[in-house]
Amino acid sequence: MSLQRIPAPRGHETPGTAPVPAGSAGQPGDVDVLIVGAGPTGLTAAAEAARHGLTARIIDGKPGRSTFSKALVAHARTLEVFETMGVADRVLAEGTRFAALNVNTRHRRPVRIDLLGLPWGDTAYPYWLSIPQYATEHILESHLAAAGGRVEWGLSLDDLQDEGGSVLAALTRTDGRRESVRARWVIGCDGGRSRVRDAAGLRLDRTDTGATFVLADVLTTADLPEDEGHVFLGPQGLLLIVPMPEPRRWRVIAHVPKARDDERVTVDASFLDQLIRERSGVEFGSHDVTWESQFALSHGLADHYRRGRVFLAGDAAHIHSPVGGQGLNTGVQDAHNLMWKLAAARHADPHRAEALLDSYEAERRPVARAMVRGTARATSALTTRTGMTRALFGTVAPTLLGRRPVQARLGRGVGMLDIAYRDGSSAEHARDALFAPGRRMPNPPLRGGERLHQRLDPLRHTWVVRGLPAEAWPGAWHPGWAGFPVVFLSEEEWAELPGAQTAPPVVLVRPDRYTAGAGRTPEDVLSAAAPLLLLDAIPPQAGPVAG
Repeated sequence: MSLQRIPAPRGHETPGTAPVPAGSAGQPGDVDVLIVGAGPTGLTAAAEAARHGLTARIIDGKPGRSTFSKALVAHARTLEVFETMGVADRVLAEGTRFAALNVNTRHRRPVRIDLLGLPWGDTAYPYWLSIPQYATEHILESHLAAAGGRVEWGLSLDDLQDEGGSVLAALTRTDGRRESVRARWVIGCDGGRSRVRDAAGLRLDRTDTGATFVLADVLTTADLPEDEGHVFLGPQGLLLIVPMPEPRRWRVIAHVPKARDDERVTVDASFLDQLIRERSGVEFGSHDVTWESQFALSHGLADHYRRGRVFLAGDAAHIHSPVGGQGLNTGVQDAHNLMWKLAAARHADPHRAEALLDSYEAERRPVARAMVRGTARATSALTTRTGMTRALFGTVAPTLLGRRPVQARLGRGVGMLDIAYRDGSSAEHARDALFAPGRRMPNPPLRGGERLHQRLDPLRHTWVVRGLPAEAWPGAWHPGWAGFPVVFLSEEEWAELPGAQTAPPVVLVRPDRYTAGAGRTPEDVLSAAAPLLLLDAIPPQAGPVAG
């Protein structure tokens, strides 16, 4: 077997490499990546660009960072992404773990779901983490600054022109000054009304669900367990009360049926107290309402995630119900999936680079499609208009949620740990072998307190191999490993992997901790794995490792 030698990307061996200042990547102002939108998705993209050695600019038309909480939950798979980026500890320090979810109706005993006791499996983050979006954004922006990057506030995108080898972006500052930047790629992380999406000629069709929600962050005088969430299902409508990290502060989420679509309610302490009293019987004692929002819910999915050198991520690519707290998490994972591919594509031949970049949409769009459909169904059930149907649902739902298999979905399923990419698509709970291409690599604890993911290279594909050098394999320097770093696991450590007894002894893991392939020898894996996944190798003269 022969492998094409591919030059190593500059900065590839140094995690946290700062982006080169604008103006040093060719023509004045030229960069590898222009990121439009400085929310969690855009900040993840910018920080990952720096980590992978890409030059980047990140712009946002707003004058500065919002202090509103907005999205509130970071799930297990997102926390794994943050660990890879080097910010997980800071995120955990700013958040609080949900211990339980209590589902209440007026005429049945509450169902208490022990979230910490669910069968989470091999993750280091077996919980839902409550953390306001502004705290997540602050951590990511500080992380970007430490890598030498910064958000350019008050700078908006006007138009894009794809010139084949680059994209010319026209920008305007708040004071009316105009400028242009030429970027190798543009990433639209600019939300549901994305200017990047429109300028690229992509489309997102919204479907109105007919449901209106109010959200508010409020202090309470009620004595509620501050690490448990509460769901109230009744004929008046859905009510969720969710803990926030600040003591006695809660997020209130409620479906509010209205006579007219343009009707707005005044969301203040009096309104919240009455709503909570009617739906839960709790005297909440609302005060200090720091943020409120009300919106008519819609959902949709972009027709494509890529057009030429322009990509979409986060809410620019998918909009949906807040039920399940999937939005921020999906956007962060979009950016994480895309950025290592852009870094690898810089130094690949055009055909392989195109195949790799096309895999972003092939993998991530089906994830969003399933998420949009799932949250739409759940929201429809929770916000059905007729009181009789609501009452019936309030009777049936606690019975279903009392079943352990249904509760288990609130762990790994909602935590996004079982998302798999398969045959250019995505499926949850895929029935393939555990180490088949496109499955998340398990992350069991190993000796010394480490987990497997911590031993993997932070930027490149990594071999995970059963057995130690000299016992079963030559050293990591051997040309048969094709230039990828190798993690050898002892028999005792290998046994910690789920399905270890039937697992093939050689697994190739991508930079995003998904598997690229598995087999009996590295030669088997390399011959079967899609070439588009091997762009970050520095292959010497390859040959079989073990005969």
